[in-house]
Amino acid sequence: MNNVETMTQGHLRNVQQLAVFYTGHNNIYAINIAKIKAFIITEEVTINDTPTSTPIIAGIATIRGEPVTLINLDAWLGSKPLDVKEYKLIIFCEFNHKKVGFLIKEMLDIVEKTTSELRHSEEQNSKITYTTYVKVNNKDELCTVFNAEQLLRDIGWTDSGDDAVGKYVEAPLSTNKLILAAEDSAVAREVLTKFFKKLKANYEVYNDGEQLISRLEEVDPSTIGLVITDIEMPHKDGYQVATFMKNTSQYSSIPIIVNSSMTTDAVTGKMRSIGVEEFVGKTDINSLYKAVKKYLN
Repeated sequence: MNNVETMTQGHLRNVQQLAVFYTGHNNIYAINIAKIKAFIITEEVTINDTPTSTPIIAGIATIRGEPVTLINLDAWLGSKPLDVKEYKLIIFCEFNHKKVGFLIKEMLDIVEKTTSELRHSEEQNSKITYTTYVKVNNKDELCTVFNAEQLLRDIGWTDSGDDAVGKYVEAPLSTNKLILAAEDSAVAREVLTKFFKKLKANYEVYNDGEQLISRLEEVDPSTIGLVITDIEMPHKDGYQVATFMKNTSQYSSIPIIVNSSMTTDAVTGKMRSIGVEEFVGKTDINSLYKAVKKYLN
């Protein structure tokens, strides 16, 4: 499993494929495989100990000829971090066009879960996106899908919204067309709401794709100017939103902007094959502003 960018077509079956692993303290966590570029054996890469203001950043590794920031999930989750050498694998990912590696103790499995099997848990703990159950040694064990957006915000890699909105949003929109948005992350919803208010936009934000589709079917399609959707969501995800719209005649001409931290070539290629018009990295206010202006002004 040297490269996983093209190994999965789970979205075609409306499932999420999760890479399940042990943290350093044998807690069971998972990450959506669509965010993963490769699994790297830790001892096969050079790791430099780089001074940082947080123990969450464990150093810099050279992977595929480029520097990659290493994240110690144990430290972020509140557990004592182990020595780097005790983590056997690095999950090499791309979020918002930034390369990052997560130190893990051991891979357990790759499992498929329908959106109905994922319980949304962010309301209880901002570091958790979903919980579900997986088989480990023939027993059902609780598995946690961690919240990458919250992690990136905690290490200062994403903007809280105020500065970026003030810097990049130059003028309000010149249309009252409705913008419908679907986003399950509270962090990202907060940024989107600040963005829409600064634009003086006519907007509605929903927590998942199922709610957005329900609202879409309630209003006159001619009043909708734009749909903005995340990809990884409960109930109905961004793939399902885009597929529904582009395969339904009355909605097929409505522009769709995908606003997601899942920015690998494999993910962007899948969404563009469905027919979405734009793909913007999550919390990239500058690119989002340009895309919205392109379709609404």
